Amino acid sequence: MSKRDLLKPITHFGVFFVTLGCAGVILHLFALGDVRYTAGFKAFVVVGSLLHVLIGVGVFLRTSWAFCALKFYLYLLYLVVPIGTYIAIKTLKYIENHDVKSLFK
Repeated sequence: MSKRDLLKPITHFGVFFVTLGCAGVILHLFALGDVRYTAGFKAFVVVGSLLHVLIGVGVFLRTSWAFCALKFYLYLLYLVVPIGTYIAIKTLKYIENHDVKSLFK
């Protein structure tokens, strides 16, 4: 298997992170006029969205810190029973079986 084929599932997570981050920013912009949208929640959404975009870009660039952030995210995904747990287990097994860590700088 080539590097490109090995990284394809991981690249999908990068696309997911960037999409989720952009969706958060767009939803933030639409909800700015809502009085129930507090300043603390605004900050939470913006920081969370930017963090997702940053991790997604890091995964595309194959940086080591993005790999650590991805694994941390997968461990948090264990708590999202049952679908998140299934995705986390399958992805972590894939990372371990195919030594994906060696492809990150």
